[in-house]
Amino acid sequence: MRFGVGIPVRLDPSTPRDPLRETFRWCARAEELGFDFATVAHHRFTAGYNASPWVVLAAIAARTSTIRLGTGIFLLPLDHPLDVAEEVATLDQVSGGRAFLGAGLGYRRYEWDALQLPYERRGTRMTEALDIVQRAWTDDRFGFHGEHFSFDEVDVLPKPVQRPRPPVWVGANTPPAVRRAARLADAWMVGFGDRLSVLGPHVAAYRTEAAAHGRAGEVCLLRLVGIGPSRAQVEHEWLPGVLAMLRSYRRAGAPGERDERASRRLRTDGGHSTLADLGDEMLIAGTPDDVIAAIRRCGEVTGCEHVIPTFGGPDPLAAMELFGREVIPAFPAT
Repeated sequence: MRFGVGIPVRLDPSTPRDPLRETFRWCARAEELGFDFATVAHHRFTAGYNASPWVVLAAIAARTSTIRLGTGIFLLPLDHPLDVAEEVATLDQVSGGRAFLGAGLGYRRYEWDALQLPYERRGTRMTEALDIVQRAWTDDRFGFHGEHFSFDEVDVLPKPVQRPRPPVWVGANTPPAVRRAARLADAWMVGFGDRLSVLGPHVAAYRTEAAAHGRAGEVCLLRLVGIGPSRAQVEHEWLPGVLAMLRSYRRAGAPGERDERASRRLRTDGGHSTLADLGDEMLIAGTPDDVIAAIRRCGEVTGCEHVIPTFGGPDPLAAMELFGREVIPAFPAT
C-alpha cells in the first residue's frame, strides 16, 4: 500500500513575494516523511481551490525530487483534452517522469454554466477527453472526430518522459462513472463519502471490468483522517471541523454514499458527536494505532493499492507529520 497526501494551495497575503511558501513546505516535508505522491485539488471560480494546478505542480516539482505529483481531482471535461495532454506532459518533463492525471467530472453546475458548457453531457465529454489525452501521449500523430471534440491529425508535444504514458486515475461516484474508470483509466479514486462496508462488491466488479479491458484496475481510497496522541484530543480538535466540512459538501451537492449515522448528524448543525457515534465507515480517526487498524480494515475490504489521507484540525501539518512517522512505516512497500 502506498500513501499520498492532498496538498493545500492557499495564497498567503502576508508573504506576497512567496505566497505559496506553506504549500512548498508541505510538499518537501511529505517527501521526507515517505509519502509516495502528492495531489492538488482543482475547481474553477471557487474560493479556496486552485484553478491552475499544473502551474502549481510544476513549481512543486522544482522543489522536490522523488515524490510523484498529480491532481486530486482535475475537472477534465471543463478543458480541451489537447491542452490537458500538453500540460501533463510538460509537468512530466519538468519533474523527470513523476506526473499523473487524476481526473473527474465535477458536480458544481456553476463551473459549467460560466464556460457555457453542457452540464448534462459531462459524462460523454469525459469519455472522449480520456481517450484523447492518452492517445496524445502515445501516438505520434492522430485525429479525432467525436460528439464534443473534433480535429484532424496533430502531433501533441512534448511527449511525456514516462512510457508508455503517465498514469491516469479517475474519480467516480456512480456505477456508469466507475465503469468508465475501468475502461479508460488505470485506477479508481474512491471518494471519502463512499461507505467502506459497501465498497467490497463494487471494487470487485470494477476490477473484473478493468481486467477485461486490459487495465491495471487499481484502487486509490480517499479518506478523512484525524490523528493525534489521544482519541479525546482528536474528537475535540478535529471532529467538529470535519463535520462542518462534510455539511458544506452536502450543501454544494457533492455525490457519495454517506454513512447513515453520519448523515443523521449532518442534517443539523447542532449537537455533539463522538468518534464512536460515527464509526469508521467514512472517517479514520484516533491514535496512530487506531489509524493503522482502520487502514488495515480498508485494505481488507477493498484491497486498495493507494490511500490518500486528508488531514484537518487546528494543525494539519502536525497531523501529516505524525501520520508519516507512525503510520506509514506500518505498511512497508513491497
